[in-house]
Amino acid sequence: MLFAVPAVLAQPDQCTPAAGTFTGSLYVTPGIGCVPLRVKTASGLKDARNIRYVYDYQGGAVRPAQITTDSVYTYRLPGLYRILQLSEHEGRQLVACSIVQVYDTLPPEVSVQSCGNRVSLSIPNAARYQYDFYRVDWGDGRTDSLDGLRPSAVHRFTGDDRRVIAVQGVHKYGNCGGTTRLSFRPSTSGQVPEIAAVSRVGAGELALQIRNPGGRAFRVEQRLPGGSFRAGAEIFEIENGAVRFPAEVAQVVCFRLSSVDTCSVNRYSPEVCYVPPAPEPPASADSAFFVPDAFSPNGDGINDRFAPLAEGISAYRLTVFNRWGEVVFRATETSDGWDGTRQGIALPAGSYAYRLEITRVGKRPLEKRGSVLLVR
Repeated sequence: MLFAVPAVLAQPDQCTPAAGTFTGSLYVTPGIGCVPLRVKTASGLKDARNIRYVYDYQGGAVRPAQITTDSVYTYRLPGLYRILQLSEHEGRQLVACSIVQVYDTLPPEVSVQSCGNRVSLSIPNAARYQYDFYRVDWGDGRTDSLDGLRPSAVHRFTGDDRRVIAVQGVHKYGNCGGTTRLSFRPSTSGQVPEIAAVSRVGAGELALQIRNPGGRAFRVEQRLPGGSFRAGAEIFEIENGAVRFPAEVAQVVCFRLSSVDTCSVNRYSPEVCYVPPAPEPPASADSAFFVPDAFSPNGDGINDRFAPLAEGISAYRLTVFNRWGEVVFRATETSDGWDGTRQGIALPAGSYAYRLEITRVGKRPLEKRGSVLLVR
């Protein structure tokens, strides 16, 4: 095989034989493959002697340190290499060359979206890997071969056993490449995972009891003060059990679960909220006042406002919160009861948390927390 040589080389390229030069015979097995590629070399001439090799010949003169008599060599980096063989036969100095192609084995980055027992698979950056095609082993005895330019496939599983999906990029010449393995559990149940209960387990941490008979993957989402949800980064796949989640346990905190799949129906679970218990008043405190647990602002003159009933109050502060912990009403006068509105807009019926701080004449300050039911 002949190679062109730039004129700037101080020494001629030994793989380009000059007129009258005797060429040898070089066999390389294999001549193409993936890293690490182990090649074996041999001379095709009988009785060839003093056989030497340069396994990464880059042209010009050969330094002694580059020469080896080993007939086996391992390439550990991808690239296009030239092997130079020097030998003697019947008193003649012989030269032979061969090219070796060594491919990389980058594991392909695979994108998987699931819906029940169906999975959609794609390789977004396929051009980066330069594989000729991709071989997919779905882990259930079936395989697919995907185009190297725009690889994508949809597969449907039977049963709900966990599968390991193996995606191998393949160089056609060499039949090799890198492999990515993904764990996937199909779900034959259409039931969305849901939160059975929420409880406090420590300072700044809540435990969510999960009911997930279908074993579907999910994320935990927490409602923000503005009403939107923020999803956690971790993906869970437990069927039934507890998931711990950091939260502000001194206020109402609401959660829901979102299924990690492409199903568009019933993707989110019902919302479940944690309501902190009302603290017990100090044993020595005077709690001789009444706080109603419900009111109905319908204009009939009966229980139209929410306010405590007590006498001789010298200091007073009432704060009411909605289910997301937002303040919807605040008063510092006992005559200012809450009429079930926020900035003049009627709020929906339901349970609202409150904090009441009062001081009666000659008594110690008191604080009471609880909830009141707004009825419409």
